Amino acid sequence: MTYPVPGLEKWRTPPDTLCPQQGPPGGVYLCQVNAEISCAACCGLYNVPDPSPAGLAALLARRSEMFAKTPRRREAILSFRGAVRRIEGHTRPVQKFHHCPYIGLVEPERRRAGCLLHPMAAGNDGVDFRSLSHYGALACRIYFCPAHTALGATYKRIVQLCAGSWQLYGAVITEANLLHSFFNSVERRLNRSLATEDIVDRPAAHETVRRFLELKFSWPYRDAAYPSPLHYFFKDPLCPKPSIDYGVLGVKRSRHHVILNELASAFRNAAQLSAAEKLIDRLIVDLAEAVSTRIRP
Repeated sequence: MTYPVPGLEKWRTPPDTLCPQQGPPGGVYLCQVNAEISCAACCGLYNVPDPSPAGLAALLARRSEMFAKTPRRREAILSFRGAVRRIEGHTRPVQKFHHCPYIGLVEPERRRAGCLLHPMAAGNDGVDFRSLSHYGALACRIYFCPAHTALGATYKRIVQLCAGSWQLYGAVITEANLLHSFFNSVERRLNRSLATEDIVDRPAAHETVRRFLELKFSWPYRDAAYPSPLHYFFKDPLCPKPSIDYGVLGVKRSRHHVILNELASAFRNAAQLSAAEKLIDRLIVDLAEAVSTRIRP
C-alpha cells in the first residue's frame, strides 16, 4: 500500500510567490500540498472558539457557501467580511492575533483550506483580490512561515504523507520544535536518519506518525489556559506556551521536555508527568519498530 502526495501544481508553486531560479525556502512547499492537505495557520485559522476538526470544517464550509454568492466587486467583498464577523462574533482565544475572514474551502470540491481571495480560487477568474485582506496581497505572496527553514525536508514530507486532513496538517506543520524533537528521538533509537521511504508502504509507521500528530488535538495534559491547538509561531511574546516547573513536581527535567513543552503541558504531580513520558516513549518505540519491519514483497 502506498501513500502518494499528488500534486496540484498551480497551488504548489504559485508564480507570484517564487523567484524564477528559486523554490520555496527549505525546498518543500508547505502551504497548498495536494487536494486535501493545506495550511492556513499564519492566517489565524486556529484562532477561533471551536478549533476542533469538525468545528473548522463547518466554519469554512459556511464561509465558502457565502462567498460563492458574493459578487466579485470591492464593496461586496468587504461586505462579506463584515457579514462573517457579525455571524461568528469577535471572540478570539488570542485577541491581537488576526484571524482572516477570507479563509475558506478552495477548489470546486472544497476539500482543503485556502484563500478565497486568491486568483486561482473558484469564481475569481484569475483576479487577485488579496489586496482587500488585512495584510494585503504582498504579504500573502512573499511570506513563508519559519517551519519552511526550521524543519528538515524529510520531516516535512513525512507529515504531509501522514496527516490525512488539512485540519490536522495545518495544526502541526508549523510546530518545528515539536516535530524535530519527536523524529530526532526516533532517529537516535534507530541510530540512523529517517527517510520518506520508511513511511511509504509501511502502514504501521504511517499510523504511528498520525497518532503522534493527533496529540495536538487530544493531548490530555494540555494547560487549560492555552488556546489549543493554536500554535503562535511569530517572534513576539503575545501567546507564550506555559513553562513546566519541575521543581514543584520534585523531579528532574524530563527527557521529553521539548515535546511536552511544545504541547503546552501542565502537570499536577509527578505521576502525571511520568504517564506523559511513557505515552511519548511508546510512540517513539512503535515508530522505530514499524520503520525497522521488513516490507513483504
